[in-house]
Amino acid sequence: MADLNQKTEQRSKVYICALFVFVLFFLYSVIFGYSAQNPRLVAGALIFMAVLLFSYFSASNVFLALVFFIPYLIGADAYQINIGSFLQNFISVKDLYINPFSLSCLVILFFAGIELIKKRGLLFKIPLSFVLPASAILSLVIFLQSKYKMDGLVFELYLISGFAAYFLGYLFMGKKEKYLELLSIVVLSSIIPAVFAISQLLMGDYLYEGDSGLGRIRGTFPHSNTFGSYLFVVLTVAAVAFFSVKKKSAGNRKNIEKFLKFIPLAILFLFLILTYSRTAWIGFALSLLAIGLVRPYFRIPLVYLGSLAAALVLVFEKTRERIAGIFESHMFDSMYGRREIWDMALFAAKKSPIFGYGIGTFENTIRNVQGKESGNVYPHNDFIRFFLEGGILGIVLYFLYMLGAIYYSVKSYIRYPKGKEEIYFWGKNFSIDFKMLGMIPLLLFTIMIPISLVEAPSMDFVYQIFAWTILGSWLGACSQFKLKN
Repeated sequence: MADLNQKTEQRSKVYICALFVFVLFFLYSVIFGYSAQNPRLVAGALIFMAVLLFSYFSASNVFLALVFFIPYLIGADAYQINIGSFLQNFISVKDLYINPFSLSCLVILFFAGIELIKKRGLLFKIPLSFVLPASAILSLVIFLQSKYKMDGLVFELYLISGFAAYFLGYLFMGKKEKYLELLSIVVLSSIIPAVFAISQLLMGDYLYEGDSGLGRIRGTFPHSNTFGSYLFVVLTVAAVAFFSVKKKSAGNRKNIEKFLKFIPLAILFLFLILTYSRTAWIGFALSLLAIGLVRPYFRIPLVYLGSLAAALVLVFEKTRERIAGIFESHMFDSMYGRREIWDMALFAAKKSPIFGYGIGTFENTIRNVQGKESGNVYPHNDFIRFFLEGGILGIVLYFLYMLGAIYYSVKSYIRYPKGKEEIYFWGKNFSIDFKMLGMIPLLLFTIMIPISLVEAPSMDFVYQIFAWTILGSWLGACSQFKLKN
């Protein structure tokens, strides 16, 4: 099998040609005044050209940079711009808004398209090479029959971007060293959100919702729940890596390094608590439980630290109230609101049971049922979301890609042999338990299922892109291992 990560002259030519075409397109738009009056649009176009230029030298590193910055870009809606004027001579769209996160998703799709065309001979040797394209086609069928196409366009983009990220993870990061690099970047991507979270704590800049006086931190994310989901991913990666990756050092220095590794974990765990996202709390607790099941020596520290964390949580009134809210039942509790939305969604879904109302139409459909413009319209359940938006086809779409991801996560984890391997990584010698590192995609996708009963992780787009990229990289590393052995 050819080296999937090898830089080729053909690939580089594609990025240079794409840059050349985009420069001509941009100059045409500036000369005729379609974008000259919009400095944000000009800045965005220049950044995109810089991305294409850097991609000529190393598309995989540009992709890793996107992974690092995506948790910041998801909340950069202040830089949303209308590119309709930029495109008005080419397509009949007056208003078409784009933000840094959606631009990043377009770049991911662009990269995946180029790589899959370049590696088309190897495409069907990649795990999920049938499942994900079939899922994408199903989602497009559902999307195209929707009457809310412009509203659903961004959700369709984000859904398919996760699948594209999987293929890029496999093609760009499909080696053991690259898998380690990707996991490192995922953990390091928390730096910018953590700085924002510290600032929010110091300035008292909390997120308050209409039905609650609870102040919650959100980092760089638009909502505290999505910040919590992201921290669940980062902490799961960091916790598994903490027990899987050991640097070759001795004596007191080794103990100091372990302590220094634990400090950022403790800080991120504190932020996770302060998001007050109960599903993220439960998700991370399930991750720790799974680690304890496969690593017996971790069970005693797990019980001790878990008990300590539970005691600290119960000391504070806000966290006590948040936990108690799970078991309350009145018209203002969160589960009552969820059930009300689910009832309306199921009522509406019965009127269009085959195709649903279209990808990304949940909000508009529920508002039509409610007959009002305000109120909570978030799905809080992936099964109901896909049933309303896609009918029976939507349920097939959801089960197709989720079961495919879980099947390959389980299969690769079971088949990977036990034992530690010596790896030279970032200038240091490490002893790595890759089988345990293979738990990460398994945890991210299997825990997604119970979370899906009370939340909609399919709409936590950073969570999706990270989980799919990690799965692709892990399966690529497994295929390279099998090839060598």
